[in-house]
Amino acid sequence: VTLSEWLFRAVMSKSVLTLSRDYFRLRKPLERRVYELARKHCGKQEYWRVSVETLLKKSGSASPRRVFRKMIRDMITANQLPDYEMSEEEGDIIRFASRARVLEADGPTLGPLRGSVFERARDIAPGWDVYALEADWRAYWAASGHPRLHSAEQAFLGFVKMRVAKG
Repeated sequence: VTLSEWLFRAVMSKSVLTLSRDYFRLRKPLERRVYELARKHCGKQEYWRVSVETLLKKSGSASPRRVFRKMIRDMITANQLPDYEMSEEEGDIIRFASRARVLEADGPTLGPLRGSVFERARDIAPGWDVYALEADWRAYWAASGHPRLHSAEQAFLGFVKMRVAKG
């Protein structure tokens, strides 16, 4: 396989966005495209707000705006977008918020993990996206009632081992 020069540079500089495994469960092309846009624009921010008009253009959809708006509202109602919660705001604005951040906002938060922990996680789970695993772990921790942890890093590594065992 021969990679293009730009793709090779992006991979080597680790500037390629990862996708949630649940992305591949999305059945509608628009859902996949909207997830890709949310993933790109939300990043490490708390949220990303975009007008329906701009989202229509960025998605590349050929649907009229009113039809597109209805499809987006259906996505909001279904609430199946991995990693992001969508909501509609006044002024024809769509808001994407990270699900992990939404959960963490309800209680105490965990500080950042050291870089060496991610290297250890990569050893435990080769080929897995350790940052997606971290987001899943933070959501799991928040959903379990924010238990006090002796070592957040050890708890994260234990979670990674558990996820790998489950496949």
